[in-house]
Amino acid sequence: MQPVEELGAVTYRHHYVSLKRLVWATLAITGVMGLLYFVVGFPPAFDTFTEKMYFHSIGIGLAALAAYLVIVTFELERREPPLDLPLSYRAFGAVALAALGGLVFLFPAVSRALPHVGMLLFIGAFILIFDVGGALLIELLVLPRKLAGTYRPESHNPIQYVSRLVPLSMPDFRAYRKMGLGYWLTLCAVASVFFAEIIGFVNLFVMEVGTSVLGHYISWLGLDRQGFLDATLDPHSHMIAIAIMAAAIGVAAVAFNAMDAGTKIKRAVAGVGLGITILGVVGTSLILGLVAFFNYGPPTLFQSAGGVNGMAGDDAVMAIVLIGALVLSAALLWDSSSRRDGVRVLFAASWAGVFLLTLVEGVYIELHETVFQNSGLAKDVVYSTAHPMTGIFLLPTIAVGLLLLNYYRIEGPRRRVAGWAFGLGLGAAVVGSTLWTFADPAKYGAAFWLYIAGTTVSYLAILFTAYSIREAKVRRYERSVGASEEPAPPEMTPGDVVGGNGRTGNVPAQGARVGSDR
Repeated sequence: MQPVEELGAVTYRHHYVSLKRLVWATLAITGVMGLLYFVVGFPPAFDTFTEKMYFHSIGIGLAALAAYLVIVTFELERREPPLDLPLSYRAFGAVALAALGGLVFLFPAVSRALPHVGMLLFIGAFILIFDVGGALLIELLVLPRKLAGTYRPESHNPIQYVSRLVPLSMPDFRAYRKMGLGYWLTLCAVASVFFAEIIGFVNLFVMEVGTSVLGHYISWLGLDRQGFLDATLDPHSHMIAIAIMAAAIGVAAVAFNAMDAGTKIKRAVAGVGLGITILGVVGTSLILGLVAFFNYGPPTLFQSAGGVNGMAGDDAVMAIVLIGALVLSAALLWDSSSRRDGVRVLFAASWAGVFLLTLVEGVYIELHETVFQNSGLAKDVVYSTAHPMTGIFLLPTIAVGLLLLNYYRIEGPRRRVAGWAFGLGLGAAVVGSTLWTFADPAKYGAAFWLYIAGTTVSYLAILFTAYSIREAKVRRYERSVGASEEPAPPEMTPGDVVGGNGRTGNVPAQGARVGSDR
């Protein structure tokens, strides 16, 4: 088994923590925070506010892992300018602060003894992950011109700075024509994450400071302070969750070479899946942006029972992303050799699980609100409890963990153990969540414990993946500052950077030093 070749973060001092260490540490922290939620906080430690805040300790871990995948898939650190605090460092800093904040909220006695500390830690985490989202968006935006050799990093005035970010010349535009749909989906997803983070900061500002300078604007919307908080909360959480899912789908398309290998039909199916997902991400960002900032109410579809039953219009738009994920999954499993790869099979299964829990079951409940808000109220409460932790956090984390397992070439017994653990955990969590919602909503019944067991095994699989990546061998390249501004050869594309098996074709940059890291 050949070790992964990984370019280290480019810094001025050339002393850094490898990305591999940040990856396995982030996986470990995310797995621990997920387990603690069920061991300590679920149920009954959390109230609604502390529960939602704690979720961020898992969500920020998922966002950081997705950011690492984007960095390694498109080899952004190879082209990142020399920084004292690279993107990967900032992402991990957000994970660490969010975990500390989550621990404060996890224990009511600690939260009471340290008032405001948990929120301050989370604010620090939000600032860092917001910075990562913006920087990642810029890096992706200029990547095609760096690959084509038309990007010029120097700027001495605002006009030149804008020209660095916005393509203005024909050579610049031609550079973007070479980029595949996987790149465009990832770019749209990162832009959507950044937009969702802005919505989140606006919500946090009003929650902590009050209406303040936004008072006239909020009044113009016809809302009071609480109404505005309610209007911006769901768009923030829903948009960022969907965008992170889309980023994982885009990265998988590039890592598995979905658009460049196989038959024409298979490539066409992959293109359709990616195109559908792009439409879903763009549509979700537009609709939820209107909901958040213009108090727009999407129409309810398939209404019945006097308008009580019906599918929310924004849910219909978000569902497009999941449909695209299923179509791409079909392309990834198109031939028999691909279906023998457990990672690909489980990656597709994770999106099938998200589709089932989020779309099929969620829409079914929406279309039968007259039942679930009356005799089935206990089942509706269970769905509201289990769905966010499973469909929004756990299954996408499994998908990202599988992509990292593939990137670091974990083979042999460790790959098999991780695969079986992910598979058993995923299956039990999905089946248990479904049975707990629709068959037996009792907290300590058989369905409940099946759900808890599946979730526990899944997070243990994430911890095992962290351990496996920690033990993986990596040949690490360190680039000197003098080589950092060298443009990549014009003929390079992401297809040259990342092969069909997710193997990174790292060629040391001029002036690079070679080291090793375990």
